[in-house]
Amino acid sequence: MKIEAIPDFVAPLYSLIARKSLCIKDIHVAVAEEVFSKISSGRVLDIGTGPGYVPFEIAKRASGLEITGIDLSPKMVEIAGKNAVDLGFSNRVKFQVANAGDLPFPDGYFDLVISTLSLHHWSNPPAYLKEICRVLKKNGEVYIYDLRKDTAREVNTQVKKKYGWFLSFLFLNIVRAHSSMTLKNAEEILSSLGPGFSKKSVQGEGIILKFSLLK
Repeated sequence: MKIEAIPDFVAPLYSLIARKSLCIKDIHVAVAEEVFSKISSGRVLDIGTGPGYVPFEIAKRASGLEITGIDLSPKMVEIAGKNAVDLGFSNRVKFQVANAGDLPFPDGYFDLVISTLSLHHWSNPPAYLKEICRVLKKNGEVYIYDLRKDTAREVNTQVKKKYGWFLSFLFLNIVRAHSSMTLKNAEEILSSLGPGFSKKSVQGEGIILKFSLLK
């Protein structure tokens, strides 16, 4: 059985690590840049938002976006809310406790749904994606990013060169031991999806697997 929520007592430590880790910060920035290149106004939902770092990176770039972050951990949502106030984003970045499998939003509410480094925690990805499809507008998109377990040797070498031996060892071995999936796993998730999305794909981008879905 998968543990979908980070325990509340671990949340402050997770928040600190995510804020200090160069590897994770670079992923957050890359996601924000991609979102900003696709959409500059409307509503965005971030699933498994944690401390809220991805929504904040997006908010820095797109003042016209209304961003909602959800997480199963009440402590994470509390930390994210405090961060929003401290950074001056509380007027357009909101957080709440919610499950991706039972989203508290009306049909067709969001223009874009994203999730970063959360998919590996989901207990039933096909069912969750069906629920995500429900709250997505027609022609809305879904971007889901997670760590790839089966990276090529040259990718691992690039990570070591960029971040140094110690950080790359932690990231490629310790973090990925429980927070990653193979390309085959990702393709199996897509193949199990029912109707709802008109386009769906997954591709490996270095250490990241990216799911792209269009309603």
